[in-house]
Amino acid sequence: MKIPHLSEDDLCRLFAEKIASSDDFKNWFLFRTKFASHRFSLRLLREEQALARPRVRADRWWRHWFWRIAALEKEHETDVLLWFVDVELGKRVVVHVEFKQASKLSPGQAASYAPRARHVMKYDKRIPHDDFATVFVASAGIVSASGSDAVLFDAVISLEEIGIFIPEFGSPAAQVVAESTTT
Repeated sequence: MKIPHLSEDDLCRLFAEKIASSDDFKNWFLFRTKFASHRFSLRLLREEQALARPRVRADRWWRHWFWRIAALEKEHETDVLLWFVDVELGKRVVVHVEFKQASKLSPGQAASYAPRARHVMKYDKRIPHDDFATVFVASAGIVSASGSDAVLFDAVISLEEIGIFIPEFGSPAAQVVAESTTT
């Protein structure tokens, strides 16, 4: 029996939907970031994100946020963007998530995440925020193949770890091994 292939967008969608629907998963995920101590008081701003891009379907609130940043010399996108508000402190934070399923990070990709997040925090006024974190999500093999680029993110989480909460992440359909990681 052939196992159906899950695309990177499928994984991103499953991830975003689980963050939105499961406090246990949201709290576990945020525990892995610099926002760990505030994880229980952070509420996802899903509806606000949907409204911030009226030309994008509401069910894609999380998906492919793009910015053209002159200093980075090209357009950059974040696979999954998660805005939260701390209901106790009133501060807003953003988590920029990069997913890699079948290839390691491309040259310069990891290095562009923090400057992009700083740019978004300073200039994107759709949902103002006070802080950000960057997270790299990939299979353990892709993380290893990405080498020192992976450590440029604030946090690194494997698909296999997420598979505890989202069974599809632990399935062979999600675990695509790129040829570049085996050569």
